[in-house]
Amino acid sequence: MIEEMEALMQHWGTQHCQVGDGGGLGSPMATIMQYGGCAPRGTPGSRDLMMSAGGGMDHASSEVAAAVAQLERQSEKGAQLALLARNRYLAQPPMTVREQMRLLQLAEDADRTYRNWVHRLHQQVQLILTVRSATTRGLDRRSGALDTNLTRASTSKRARAY
Repeated sequence: MIEEMEALMQHWGTQHCQVGDGGGLGSPMATIMQYGGCAPRGTPGSRDLMMSAGGGMDHASSEVAAAVAQLERQSEKGAQLALLARNRYLAQPPMTVREQMRLLQLAEDADRTYRNWVHRLHQQVQLILTVRSATTRGLDRRSGALDTNLTRASTSKRARAY
């Protein structure tokens, strides 16, 4: 398990539970139609427009959601890893490890195999996020600014539980 990825994916799960997948603010035309003109000013209540008005997940969470969706489209194994991600981080109430193993069709005593699956999920999501980050910043263009070798997903070593 990659600790940084675990924290990021837990953040994704928290954001998904709080605000959901969707979101977005209403269009100006919809506001005009709803109020018959400009929206009233000076209304009491929270000024936190992004969360209360359905602003959606933050940028990091939406990138993780996009990475999991991309992973699901890659291959059959990627679809299983995406299923693991959704069951591990998004399920409400949280699923136990045994329930997750049952959904992945792993044996009851395959705890080591489950941990390997989680580590592989973290590697794949980290790789996809790295590539998405490079393309967002424009570093993958032929300008010579970035020379990457993405054959290894993670340089961090696994933490062994004894």
